[in-house]
Amino acid sequence: MERLTIKALSGLIHLKDNTEATVNTAIKKLSDYEDLEEQNRLLKLPCAVGDTVYTLNSLPRGKTVIGETTADAFMCALGMLEGRFGETIFLTQKEAENKLAEMEVEKDVEK
Repeated sequence: MERLTIKALSGLIHLKDNTEATVNTAIKKLSDYEDLEEQNRLLKLPCAVGDTVYTLNSLPRGKTVIGETTADAFMCALGMLEGRFGETIFLTQKEAENKLAEMEVEKDVEK
């Protein structure tokens, strides 16, 4: 769907075209989004398709390594829905490294 608004440098949001049809279309679009939000069907994904994400990958013999990949729509949506962001999928390499270090400490404590 075509964007109906523009953002000014001041931060104010304006309709691209201030005709009655555009105003009605913008109100309808906002109403549709509000309906989806009320039904808990509107998701704000933690990353965009094409973003680089970092994953924790289990290898044989209990070793875990950090992988780098490009997020696709499935990873963004499913990763968020299953709570994988912050657990096995990370937006920065540093977050992945910190989680891996935390896991290694937990593993040492269990021994």
